[in-house]
Amino acid sequence: MQRFPKLYLLLSSFLLLTGCSIAKYNHLKCESVGLYEKSILPVIKPTIVSKYNASIDVLKNHLTGLLIIKQMDSVTTRIVFVTELGMKMFDFEAKNRKMNVIYVFEPLNKPQLIEVLKRNFNNMLLLNLDNSTTTPNICNNNQFPKIVFNVKGKEKWYYSWTKKDNGLSLTLQETFHNRKRTSKINYTYNTVTQTYSQIKCRQYGFIKFYFELNEIQKSND
Repeated sequence: MQRFPKLYLLLSSFLLLTGCSIAKYNHLKCESVGLYEKSILPVIKPTIVSKYNASIDVLKNHLTGLLIIKQMDSVTTRIVFVTELGMKMFDFEAKNRKMNVIYVFEPLNKPQLIEVLKRNFNNMLLLNLDNSTTTPNICNNNQFPKIVFNVKGKEKWYYSWTKKDNGLSLTLQETFHNRKRTSKINYTYNTVTQTYSQIKCRQYGFIKFYFELNEIQKSND
């Protein structure tokens, strides 16, 4: 019988932690400013093929391999993941802010899994941001300088950043559906290469998802 009070305490602690992660944004004072997406340093750079060592955990599957990202033109980005043995697992094309499926390895070709991959790639790679028309709210207080960049219906995106000479580099992105956190993405920016050298994404909810990308630096040889 004593296990029920312990269970109640565990659930209470979980709810308290979840509430705190949301509540920290509610205290921000925000005002609309003329700050556009171009001010944020991009993950994908034109004419450059980005390669990452990738580790994916989803639906009890653990996959490691190579993620290749290439901007084909001004509106098209290709995202391909191959295993260490050279087997292609999925191939996506983001075009005009819509993610299209080119290929998914059959055991992973499930509608829910595909939607998870599409949504998280959009968020991780900042493919869902508008280059010219989105004017975000910038929020500041002593602890959390933030940008509330996107609010679409019940969906909200919060971005933390640090200021660099060439723009704003992201450090954290958190997404919410209503008051429930749906994902957390951490960014590490390399000031020497001027690229995001590491991206970690964790999705919460019914389908658990973890994605870690570590950039493969280009050789000078």
